[in-house]
Amino acid sequence: MIHDIERLLFHEAHLLDSGRYREWLELLALNLRYWAPVRANVSRAQEKQDETQRLPLFDENKASLILRVDRLDTELAWTEIPPTRTRRFISNITADTEQDGLVLVRSNFMVFRSRSFREEWLVVGCREDKWSTGGKWLLRERKILVDHCTVENLSLFL
Repeated sequence: MIHDIERLLFHEAHLLDSGRYREWLELLALNLRYWAPVRANVSRAQEKQDETQRLPLFDENKASLILRVDRLDTELAWTEIPPTRTRRFISNITADTEQDGLVLVRSNFMVFRSRSFREEWLVVGCREDKWSTGGKWLLRERKILVDHCTVENLSLFL
């Protein structure tokens, strides 16, 4: 199973790095939650306890992600003119099966982003995913834990 999950995550990273966002959307369940809690400089225990009480960096669903992808096809997505070049590195992948048919997947990521001549950005963190396996792998939830306490322009998909 872990080999299948690794291939799935590497395929997802390739789709995103290649700008194949519509194909990426096909990996997402209709009832998806795609979110990132704000990180704080507090103890790990306190951060975990306070996680649901702070406003997230973002909290999206499949419909909002479709709107974001649709917007990329317009001239209104000025953050993508010129288009961003990204390179995603996914590592430390682990997986456990949950009783209701979901696979809990944890992975680390590093995303390098480059735009224009000198605009470069690196974001690092981990993701906690829930994937369903009913014939086709579908992402049900992704919690993104960015290691930075402040994040500039988080317009790309993690």
